[in-house]
Amino acid sequence: MRLPAPSIERNNEQGTIIIIVLLVLVVLSFLAMELSKETLIDHTSSVYVKSSITGNILCDSGRMLAKEILVTDLEESKGDYNFETWGLFNTELEDISEELTSGTLSGEITDENSLFPINKLALLDKNTKKITEQYQGVFLRMLKTLCSDLNLTSGTAEDLLISIRIWQGEQLSRASEDDTWYAAQKIPYTRTKKTFRSPNEMLLLYWPKAKEGDIEKLYYGTDSISGLRDLMTIWGEGPINMNTANETLTAAIPVVNNNKEDFLNRMALYRNDPTSNFETTWYLNAAKFSGIEEKNIPKDILDFKSNTFRVTLTADIGSGSKKEIIFLRRTDKKIALLGSYGE
Repeated sequence: MRLPAPSIERNNEQGTIIIIVLLVLVVLSFLAMELSKETLIDHTSSVYVKSSITGNILCDSGRMLAKEILVTDLEESKGDYNFETWGLFNTELEDISEELTSGTLSGEITDENSLFPINKLALLDKNTKKITEQYQGVFLRMLKTLCSDLNLTSGTAEDLLISIRIWQGEQLSRASEDDTWYAAQKIPYTRTKKTFRSPNEMLLLYWPKAKEGDIEKLYYGTDSISGLRDLMTIWGEGPINMNTANETLTAAIPVVNNNKEDFLNRMALYRNDPTSNFETTWYLNAAKFSGIEEKNIPKDILDFKSNTFRVTLTADIGSGSKKEIIFLRRTDKKIALLGSYGE
């Protein structure tokens, strides 16, 4: 007996159902993938938010600890030097981190008075003429040494010093020449006629006769030679702390070169000895014993105390981290926040 042939309509219905089922499976797979993606994003966002909150809390704690250390130091010590508690700040943070379960905190407190205060070069007040000239002399000597070390021979240190003073608003005869140069750049700009608000302003300066790239080399230095970026501060207002001043700066302190090497050696020995008395003008005695007359030491801009500090904090939470740098001004009455930035 012959069986009836399959119905064409039934085959079409079965094919349609299969296609619909496949489409539904594709849609469900897509929805599942999107749901997994959203879940992953939500989880990642949650981890990021938690890490950010934890990082902020740790950095806030580090900031409070830094302020407390600096206040206590002012009460207990008349001088500021690297062997004090603020100089051992990271050791304190390491001890605290051992007790933390949410992350670790590291950092350091450094003395901004150990750097050259770049905003003290322009003579904007005749009453500060003596002090300003002493700062100018130290900076010029430091700049000459730096140019020699970096083999920068086209532009002169004297011309660059004049450029800084003009940029910061001092009325000097060369000002029109500087303004013409700034206006002739590919993207013209004008000098601020104010003190530096950022160290990078140094890169905008007109340096007569200097070759292209000289100002960048002077600012950034090399792997073995520190540039101006690492030797100056826009936050510190002086005086220069001889207990902590960097070596390039201390080498520029004596007005004369005679017996300077002996003076620097005496300074290094004294500063590296934790038993030394850092609460006196010991550097004047060092100069005297080296055969340098007191008149050849710019003592009006030198001290053994500091008023401005940089606090660097890094909070590590899992695979993430938060970095914060703050600048503090310390007085007899309070500690003020000058500025901050984070990563």
